[in-house]
Amino acid sequence: MLVVGHRGGRGDGWPRENTLAAFQQARGEGARAIELDVRTCGSGEVVVLHDPTRASLAELRALEVPTLAEAVAWASENDVAVNVELKHDVPNRLVLVERVRRVLRPTRADVLLSSFDPALLAAVAVALPATRRALLTSRGQRWHLPSAFATPPYVHAVHLERTETRPAAIARYRRRGLRVGVWTVNDPREAVDLAALGVETLITDAPGRLLEVLYSGQVTGSTRIPGGTG
Repeated sequence: MLVVGHRGGRGDGWPRENTLAAFQQARGEGARAIELDVRTCGSGEVVVLHDPTRASLAELRALEVPTLAEAVAWASENDVAVNVELKHDVPNRLVLVERVRRVLRPTRADVLLSSFDPALLAAVAVALPATRRALLTSRGQRWHLPSAFATPPYVHAVHLERTETRPAAIARYRRRGLRVGVWTVNDPREAVDLAALGVETLITDAPGRLLEVLYSGQVTGSTRIPGGTG
């Protein structure tokens, strides 16, 4: 089971999301992987930021926004894997892919690239063929995806929204050879139930809380999994 800090972590007591401070806190709580969002900013650099922006990197520094290069350097130095979500609402998706490629080619960090946008995943499959890829899904999915796309070698994992975690769907993706992840899971009992169904990656705002429960066995009973039968 891999517990991934969503944007590092979020909520009371956390630094600003998608910052090196948030990633460091996730690492301090025991997380061996973090998730972050990337996009191009107004001055063209690839920055770690969830929402669209026209601000330059110089302006974003006041908000502690790191570049992707800084984030993967931190991850490599701290032995932390990185799930890089490519945001599709950028001025030019191919420019984003090319600039991400320039950052990631020399790095030794353990990186997985994810996106809701199959076109972005297809582009990074060409640009960075050796880097693993994950398809993000949600009930509000805007793209009509052929079933054949959610299979190797196009993608290596599928990250389901927590409301889509029907046992049959999880089993189907696992039979295809995909690693199944779920976002965003903050309830420890739900985490235990998902692990029992074969989910291997949990993306959470509270990595320390989930790690404590998953490895201590302190939670008993179960909770209904949204969209499932548990």
